[in-house]
Amino acid sequence: MSGRMLLGGHITHNANRFPGKVALIDVHGRTTYAELDDLSGKVGNALMAQGIGHGDKVAFVACASRSWVQAFFGIQKIGAVAVPLNYRETGEQLAMMLEDSGAKLLFISHHHEEAFADLLTSLTIPVVMLENLGQFAGEFSANLPDVEALTENDPAVILYTGGTTGRSKGVLLSHANLFWNSLDEIIDTRMVESDNTLIATPLHHSAALNCWLLPHMYLGATATILEKYATEDVLQTIARERVTNTFMPPSLTREFIIHPLSKSLDLTSFRRWYVGSGILTAADRQSMKDCIPGVEIFYQYGLTEAGPIATVLKEEDYHKAPDSIGRAFINIEVAILDDQGRVAPPGEIGEIVLRGPTIMLGYHNRPDATAEVLDANGWLHTGDLAHMDANGYVYFYDRLKDMIKTGGLNVYSQEVEAVLAKHSNVREVAVVGLNNERWGEEVTAIIVLKAGSEPDRESILAHARERLASYQLPKRIEFIAYEEMPFNHNGKILKRELRQRFQTVS
Repeated sequence: MSGRMLLGGHITHNANRFPGKVALIDVHGRTTYAELDDLSGKVGNALMAQGIGHGDKVAFVACASRSWVQAFFGIQKIGAVAVPLNYRETGEQLAMMLEDSGAKLLFISHHHEEAFADLLTSLTIPVVMLENLGQFAGEFSANLPDVEALTENDPAVILYTGGTTGRSKGVLLSHANLFWNSLDEIIDTRMVESDNTLIATPLHHSAALNCWLLPHMYLGATATILEKYATEDVLQTIARERVTNTFMPPSLTREFIIHPLSKSLDLTSFRRWYVGSGILTAADRQSMKDCIPGVEIFYQYGLTEAGPIATVLKEEDYHKAPDSIGRAFINIEVAILDDQGRVAPPGEIGEIVLRGPTIMLGYHNRPDATAEVLDANGWLHTGDLAHMDANGYVYFYDRLKDMIKTGGLNVYSQEVEAVLAKHSNVREVAVVGLNNERWGEEVTAIIVLKAGSEPDRESILAHARERLASYQLPKRIEFIAYEEMPFNHNGKILKRELRQRFQTVS
């Protein structure tokens, strides 16, 4: 296989550069680049023996691990397409995704074998336990024939998104999409060959796979992998393995900071803290810097269809636009379009659109859905509302679907959340619109308080009145325990579940 944009070639190239360097670490041990290259080659030949080749789909229902990565690169080396699936989906949803993708083989981990026993019984495709990957591939050669027809524009992965509302859509990302996404991260967030990144969120999520694993594998750096997220494990792993960077949503950064181990462990290796998928307040940032002096914070925005990364607020730019989601990455164009599809002037709210080499090929088997978001000019329509200032900084307001219409006026939920999050007693907050006969929708705040704080609606409303217009003020405030706040696998609050829960409460 040739071509520096092809994912499988990255591993072979680095195995030639430094065969003995550790590429992967997990709870079970270490894998060097030479070992990763060797085993992924054997996996490729084992897959070919199953009749799988260029363009065929291979699915995963599995926790992150060294074996997951070894299998992934085996798939890439033969020009097949990896289909990582969310193991938190139902068996019925996974069956639909397997059918839609046309997967010809499934890798699954023992963790999920019992939970999906009915699904596995119904499948007619081979099922391979990831824990048995060495046995699956052991008898085969590591030497693979060139996949002559494979180009950088061929699909490398299908990542399903939107499964919580209606039919899931499989995002097709090519080798080139993922290569350019890696370059964006490497250049604009200063990733280096000596890095050891911690991947503590599942690899079926585009951020963990595309923004942390793949850039570090391209560089020849090291990736330390956790099977599941636990704050204590994250802290101990950073200290033990001298981790240099990781990603967390704001909710998990707050857990990290208040954990007792954050004050007792040696975390001096940790240099770059990536954050996204939620509001990060000035107080949060200061707490992060108090916890790890000298750490650089990179606040990022993106979506799977964009590769996924689009904008970044760098450490050195924070003082210029502290409330923004930053500026476009080096190889991405970002614009704000008005209702007429024209570029909005600075300061005017419109839809974020993105264009560049990281943008998806389209939705698998969904030309209709693809046409809805990719226009004739190559712009990806995100469905996110924002404005851009004269210096290119983007200020996020809301998802179009989360915008609240109350009394004929538009309320941007994140604008309200940003204010409420600054209250000294608030730990987590989500603002949603609930049906109301008088207002259409009523602005509702669901709040998790900091430990030791008492529910005090009047104090929170007084804080909000100083910073928001009257129509933006929450008409209803609900307090819940942290454990009741619904987060997805990447730490993002699931507003859909909050709407369902509180819409039925009078």
